[in-house]
Amino acid sequence: MARRPVDIVGAGQLLLAVSLMAAGQLFMRRGMLDFGPVDSFADFGRLVRGGLASPASIPFVWAGMIVYAAAVMVWLQVLSRMALSIAFPLMGLSYVLVYLGAAAWPALDEPLSLQRFAGTGLIMCGVALVADSGSTPR
Repeated sequence: MARRPVDIVGAGQLLLAVSLMAAGQLFMRRGMLDFGPVDSFADFGRLVRGGLASPASIPFVWAGMIVYAAAVMVWLQVLSRMALSIAFPLMGLSYVLVYLGAAAWPALDEPLSLQRFAGTGLIMCGVALVADSGSTPR
């Protein structure tokens, strides 16, 4: 079967969106480690009030939200160019990046384990299958 050409711009936008979403998650996690557990609506209110009154009190949370907002803007560009049934499963790459980033960033203190590494490998296999299915004609 003949393959359709890959939309290089769309693929680049997808990789950028995935990377930004992963970075946003890592920053927000780092910020929440400084803030502490949010176990109730009162805790959440304290987070919001404190973050609005003094943004410097939760800089990593703010950075994460800003990066995540940028990811959403790029994601909308991806959706304008690519089928959702292909693009959304490829977002699974963000799980891989978050796992590797969390394990590599000492402040997050995330453990590497064989079980998590195997699960990440399975996600990558699934992403590869979905990506390949998008390049063949229907």
